[in-house]
Amino acid sequence: MRKAVQLDRWSGPVRTKKAFGRTVKAFLVACLAGTAIFNQVAPATAATIEVKLMQTPAGNTYFDPAGVHIAPGDTVRWVQIEGFHSITAYHPSNDNHELRIPVSAQPWDSDILLAHFPKRGATFEHIFTVPGVYDYFCKPHEMAGMVGRIVVGDPGDGPATKPFGHAPSARWKLVPEAARKAFPSVAEIMQKGTVRVP
Repeated sequence: MRKAVQLDRWSGPVRTKKAFGRTVKAFLVACLAGTAIFNQVAPATAATIEVKLMQTPAGNTYFDPAGVHIAPGDTVRWVQIEGFHSITAYHPSNDNHELRIPVSAQPWDSDILLAHFPKRGATFEHIFTVPGVYDYFCKPHEMAGMVGRIVVGDPGDGPATKPFGHAPSARWKLVPEAARKAFPSVAEIMQKGTVRVP
């Protein structure tokens, strides 16, 4: 009987040491995991890029800058400075215009923004999540060449990387000649990041 008591007296501390050891190991693993999590680089926050809608006293109209390279998730904010303009994606849902944004991207149309109404410096924003090339225009001034181009991430091989009029069987409204000539090239946008009207 005395031996059984002896075993019980020693087995308690052994069990306590094992339990304590497991607790210490679990604590150390948790600490190491926490350190790894806090040492990770935080993801970059999305940027907001401003593009101004311009009109000179002589009547020249343009987007400034006309071309930008952004990351997926970034926002473009267009700011109305002078005149009356729209920011409209080249997409069949916008008055049957030629498709010149990624196929899976959502088209947009700001409608007409006035320089001083509803307030000075009216703005329109769009968040770009689908990589590719986006071409857009100003409805009142498309024929004068007021167009812009945005490259989101990698240009890929979407509609705006193809020649103008790439789908004649679709019977879309074609991009006017003056607008075609005004687009900065994808290569120049990729090289410079921002392209302004000369």
